[in-house]
Amino acid sequence: MPVTNIETRVVDAVAGRLAALRVVCPACRGELREEADRITCLNCGAAFGFCGEFPNLVLGDRFDDPTDEAQMLYEEEANADTTENYWLPRFRQFWPSVSEPARLLSLGCGTGVDVDMLATAGFDCVGVDCGNRTHAWTRRQRRQRLLLANGKHLPFESESFDGVFCGCVFPHVGVVGDSHSVRPDYAAERAALAREITRVLKPDGRIFVSSPNRWFPFDIFHGRAAGSHRPRPYCFRDPFLLSRADYSRLFAPAGCARAEAQPVRGYWGFVRSRGSLKGRLLGWPVRLLFNFVSLPGLGALRASPLNPWLVVMLTKKAWRDTGIQPYEKRGKEKS
Repeated sequence: MPVTNIETRVVDAVAGRLAALRVVCPACRGELREEADRITCLNCGAAFGFCGEFPNLVLGDRFDDPTDEAQMLYEEEANADTTENYWLPRFRQFWPSVSEPARLLSLGCGTGVDVDMLATAGFDCVGVDCGNRTHAWTRRQRRQRLLLANGKHLPFESESFDGVFCGCVFPHVGVVGDSHSVRPDYAAERAALAREITRVLKPDGRIFVSSPNRWFPFDIFHGRAAGSHRPRPYCFRDPFLLSRADYSRLFAPAGCARAEAQPVRGYWGFVRSRGSLKGRLLGWPVRLLFNFVSLPGLGALRASPLNPWLVVMLTKKAWRDTGIQPYEKRGKEKS
């Protein structure tokens, strides 16, 4: 079947997109060539396809998260609220330069709303995801900044981002499907993700990871029926969720120093609960906790059982400064 003019324009657009985003093969980091119906690595020969108009560079299985249209619309609203009231102010604090915009990676960007908003605000932001929320990407204005990819095999060169951020990604790594049950290899899977995130980060770059706090006695963000405000009881012995110390243990071997629990005020706008009087009343104590642990001088409480939600910032240091060699350097020395 001959290639149409429309297909040619799509291929040209993809070629320009991959070049602009400095995308490489996720298997070997070789150069990619775009063709009519696939993307091929010129180095190792790996072949990739498309998911609609979006390059599909996922190695391994995709994350099969069942998401209906109503859930995606809610998440678009919630993600927009978080980006406006949390990520934008925080990123402007750490990367205030307008003339040299920071290059940011939204890992597990979901519906991609954050990429739209951050790019519009002047950041050089790229989003990757491997789940079903990518079905909402056709509604995004900055679609050329979105790629399907697995966080353990990122299609970017080493040290290519100033910052990487992800919201509630790590608890869903090393689990059975989209459940709360971890597999026997969950620790190794999460460590591999931490190494890959650190690899694509520049020295002195920052990583922001967020998720429910393992030490809090309730998981108020997972396992609730639609429309329910009843939290799920949680035991800290369950490794599904993570603590600040868990993140520190994951990222330290990869070359990151310090795991600092950040203020959480503004992260959640409680957009679903504020739609009803009952929701507002039940959400008020959680909002109060968020505001309280975010006060100056109360940093120690942010990783304690008092805080239901964690935002942890880690900093990548050059191996000469930390005494920890990156994994790619260790491999070369052993070979």
